[in-house]
Amino acid sequence: MELHQKTLLEKRSFFLLSNKLKLRSKDAQGEQENYISYESLKSEAKITCHKNSKLLFMAMAMLTVAICIFLQSSIINRDFIYIIFPVILAFLSGVLYQHHQQDYIILETCDRRKVIFLRDKPNRQALEIFLTRLWLYRRQYLRDKYFYINYDRDLKQQTERLKWLLKENVINKSEYKLAQEDWIIDRSCQPR
Repeated sequence: MELHQKTLLEKRSFFLLSNKLKLRSKDAQGEQENYISYESLKSEAKITCHKNSKLLFMAMAMLTVAICIFLQSSIINRDFIYIIFPVILAFLSGVLYQHHQQDYIILETCDRRKVIFLRDKPNRQALEIFLTRLWLYRRQYLRDKYFYINYDRDLKQQTERLKWLLKENVINKSEYKLAQEDWIIDRSCQPR
């Protein structure tokens, strides 16, 4: 499965592979390709919003100038023609501020890297479908690779691996208990 996101200055593509997430980005600095293993992805996502404070400040400043000109013109009984330019600038700054406001979904990795998705590119539904599939691919990969009984390892290592799978929502509590019980029973049946 693929997801393609495009902004004015950057193009990002995400590809779900059986054992990792492939990222390809192209911007003014060139083209890059990275891989994120499913083991390194944390199981939670953060939603954040980036707002351009300079545009908001400009809109507020122009609106303030327009109000000042209006008050001055009404006090000295002059035309309100001078108010048009600041009102237009305030309106345009407000529109640009709304347009440049961007929502992101951020996935963090264990080594503190971040995978950033634009929330509305190409649309929210496409991103939600992609992220749902990402979590399914990740869950299946981790189950296949780590959810087994290793008779050469001790109980503590087995338990730590199972706790990690439980914490990452790869297995549920009943599977955790069942795996621990199976390991203990199988271990006790083996000759020493």
